[in-house]
Amino acid sequence: MGSLIRAFDWTATGLGPTSGWPAHLKSAVGLMLPARVPIVLFWGQQFVALYNDAYAPTIGDSHPAALGTPARENWSGIEPLLRQVLATGETVSAKDRPFTVKRHGHPETGYFDMSCSPVHDASGGIDGVLCILEETTQRLAAEQHLAAIVESSDDAIVSKNLDGIISSWNVGAERLFGYTADEVVGKSITILIPEDRQDEEPDILARLRKGERVEHFETIRKRKDGSLIDISLTISPVRNDRGDIIGASKIARDITGRRAAETLQRTLLREMKHRLKNNLSTVLAIARQSFHSDGAESEDLRKFEARLLALAKGHDLLTREKWDGADLKEIVAHIVTMHGRQRFAIDGPDLRLSPKSALALNLALHELAVNAAKYGALSISTGKVSINWRIQHGASPRLIFCWQEQDGPEVAPPSRRGFGSQLIERLLALELKGEVKITYAPAGIICEIVAPLSAEWEEGTQI
Repeated sequence: MGSLIRAFDWTATGLGPTSGWPAHLKSAVGLMLPARVPIVLFWGQQFVALYNDAYAPTIGDSHPAALGTPARENWSGIEPLLRQVLATGETVSAKDRPFTVKRHGHPETGYFDMSCSPVHDASGGIDGVLCILEETTQRLAAEQHLAAIVESSDDAIVSKNLDGIISSWNVGAERLFGYTADEVVGKSITILIPEDRQDEEPDILARLRKGERVEHFETIRKRKDGSLIDISLTISPVRNDRGDIIGASKIARDITGRRAAETLQRTLLREMKHRLKNNLSTVLAIARQSFHSDGAESEDLRKFEARLLALAKGHDLLTREKWDGADLKEIVAHIVTMHGRQRFAIDGPDLRLSPKSALALNLALHELAVNAAKYGALSISTGKVSINWRIQHGASPRLIFCWQEQDGPEVAPPSRRGFGSQLIERLLALELKGEVKITYAPAGIICEIVAPLSAEWEEGTQI
């Protein structure tokens, strides 16, 4: 801008050549040019514009043609403010004031914070006005947009200062708590807190003052009519222009319906668990009558009971997990706990299985563990079992699961396929759509399962 001002022909503007400019004009221009904030100098009765580089973006496409032109050609509504400065000799300020500015080939409204000061000559007369400005158009638009969101939100949005005094209250808060804004603004937020939870607010305020993060949490609050409501509460600090925390904004969401649904779900799961156990008990009673021989329990009955117990424990795991599936590592952990965790080496990523896949794998692992305890690695103190799984990525992701026994008795292939191995193969083929390969290596049995990664399964992080 210094180069443009020096090269400009000022003769027609009434300012004359720069060599003949008065000292106070030169001083004002010299003060303005290196500044990094937008400054425009309006000179003389026509308010001819001179400005710095930081100001140029404010007038957009009108730069550099605006240089040396009267203020009214690019700013509509600014002349009354400038003439007030000339008349009073005092600095005039405006905050978030609208002006019509020509900057993209057409007039448009912008909002500005502006401070306009007189430029005096040696005798005290005023020849120009120096304006320092900051455009606030985008900030105001964002604030208006945010205000519209807050006002129309179904959630209760409340702000308070660091003394816990309510400073704003939206329509959502009025619907949730029953108070109007007029009834609560200026009052303590503790009017919403039940007596047995009054200690929550001092702790929140103390943490806010120290700049600590307040994590999202669920609590209970009190309506105007005294009734209690379950809410989810999010608290965010409110800062001033210097970055200091001056208060907090709270978003409260009614979770009464969700809590009621969770209670109903727990009740239904308990009832389902109770009925499943009754059904399994009935099956077991029928089996005992069917397998009984001369009053003695047969080996087949004991095996059947063990398998039924494994099925029941699988159901327990699913009901604990709301019947929406189970984590593979929890299924494995359940099996290894029964035989001593120190005898197992486990490695694999988190993977959540669908209910039917979880039950099938639980029964398969039960068969493998029972066989290992009776004939394999778990039948002697030195034996160990390695359980590992991984996800094979590609066009069709697959689960690769391996049970491998070691340091147990020497293994030889059986003369016939037992029911346990048949159960494993049929279960996993049916429920996991997978393939099972059981290898009777001399060092120990190896069972490898390869199954497509079902869309119902959720892959997690490596453990």
